[in-house]
Amino acid sequence: MLQKQKNLVIVSVVVLIAVIIGSVFLLTPKKQSPQVKEQVTEPMDEGSILPTVDPSVQVSLTATGSKKEVILEIKNIPQGTQSIGYELSYQEKEKGLQGVIGTLSPDGQKTIKKQITLGTCSSGKCVYHTVVGSVKVNLKFLINETEKGFEKEYDI
Repeated sequence: MLQKQKNLVIVSVVVLIAVIIGSVFLLTPKKQSPQVKEQVTEPMDEGSILPTVDPSVQVSLTATGSKKEVILEIKNIPQGTQSIGYELSYQEKEKGLQGVIGTLSPDGQKTIKKQITLGTCSSGKCVYHTVVGSVKVNLKFLINETEKGFEKEYDI
């Protein structure tokens, strides 16, 4: 019987010590690791300023004979360019400000050409815009995870 009481006292002491240690850990304020703020990248708007792409990059915009389409040509594309976002904006005779947006994937090429319709096409039928004035070209180069910009107006 004495052995049972000894064992009961030992078990009680061990449980009491465990409760005390657990209480200390639970009640002690924890040091929090610094919070990492999530960054949200906003789409580029007219107020955004990007560093300019290297001046060796050559961009041309030429109209086809009918002026229903243009050819955007980019030469000397920097090594490491992952994508080139483009935005063409212009005044249309009857509809006001219009535009075309898209993305090019150079895949290591130094020169890329893209034929772009000035208007809308759906189910094989196109409605072409009558451009009044110049066409503004905005390009956003993604080069090795860094964005660089290009902007110029072209008379077509």
